[in-house]
Amino acid sequence: MRSPIRWGIWGTGAVARLVANDFQLARGAVLHAVASRTVERAREFASEFGAEKWYEGLSSLLKDTEVDVVYVATPNHRHLEDCLACIQAGKPVVCEKPFALNRAQAELIANAARKHKVFCMEAMWTRFTPAIMEAKRCIDAGEIGRVRFIQGNFAYPASMGRDSRLFNIDAGGGALLDRGVYLISLAQLLLGTPDSIRGTAALGTTGVDEQSSYQLAFAGGAIANLAASLLVRGTNEMVICGDRGMLRICDPFYCAHRLVLEPHSHEAMTQGNSTYSQGVLRRLVARLRREPALKSLRRRLGPLLYLLQRRRVRTYPLAGNGYQFELIEVNRCLHEGLTESPMMTLGHSLEVMRTMDTLRSQWGLVYPQELSELQLERH
Repeated sequence: MRSPIRWGIWGTGAVARLVANDFQLARGAVLHAVASRTVERAREFASEFGAEKWYEGLSSLLKDTEVDVVYVATPNHRHLEDCLACIQAGKPVVCEKPFALNRAQAELIANAARKHKVFCMEAMWTRFTPAIMEAKRCIDAGEIGRVRFIQGNFAYPASMGRDSRLFNIDAGGGALLDRGVYLISLAQLLLGTPDSIRGTAALGTTGVDEQSSYQLAFAGGAIANLAASLLVRGTNEMVICGDRGMLRICDPFYCAHRLVLEPHSHEAMTQGNSTYSQGVLRRLVARLRREPALKSLRRRLGPLLYLLQRRRVRTYPLAGNGYQFELIEVNRCLHEGLTESPMMTLGHSLEVMRTMDTLRSQWGLVYPQELSELQLERH
């Protein structure tokens, strides 16, 4: 029997709370310690979520020899420094998305992890949920044919209004880094690295993109139209269109409970699971066709029967917040001595950062930390 993996969390904000809540659902993962900027907050957090130890500051957490891996749950602008500190201390690290502010920072983290042979992964937790895993399997198996078009959005009004870190340029805020990253990461998981990247953004008074959209073009002609907003509510779903069908990852796509597969071909229509029995439907349709007295009913029910024969709905009840699957994957990697997850490689994170860098360069969106980095390079 494998020994449990003991986790430490650095940061006690909203994301840290979501992650901490799901340890109870991840067999073999133990929330051992938590650290915050103040010992009082760390103690309160540890008491609420059952962590054995609590610390003031990351350095104290890293000195705990019983911590097997650290979850960095700090704001975006802190990811570079915090990840490097973990790696230099020899601690495996899982970093909340986005991996860093830009690709240059992400490369520093990835290179350090590879040099010191320390496990490192961006916490793109959506990647590991059952619905997304099944969506990837369906597409790889050709159930909707060749993917030609993806459309999706991630849009909710920021819960704390303009006082939120999401609107704070010093903290690496903005719709792209907080929400667009999910859309881009998923699109590139399915289609690879884009050949063409174009985007538009509405920059607010604080300098961050309050809303932004992205058009990615891929080899072979596939296109993804994506958008993120901090101001309004959208459909918050992803629709993936192939030449043989369509797959809808239902709201909220990043923590999906339901997939809807709508094949176009007759062969695909008669295969797979459905919320309705295919045999019952076939018998019902056959009877409607045979009975003249049911002609009127057949005409009225025709569109519904057509849809029921085509649509296959797959549901994935999800306990907790959905982070447990990510925790389980990291545990597996650590037990097997891996320094990267094959399901969420450092290379993928770097390519997503490249896409977001290209978009921000088109908008003229530069974070203060990036200006400091440029000044250091010049000297």
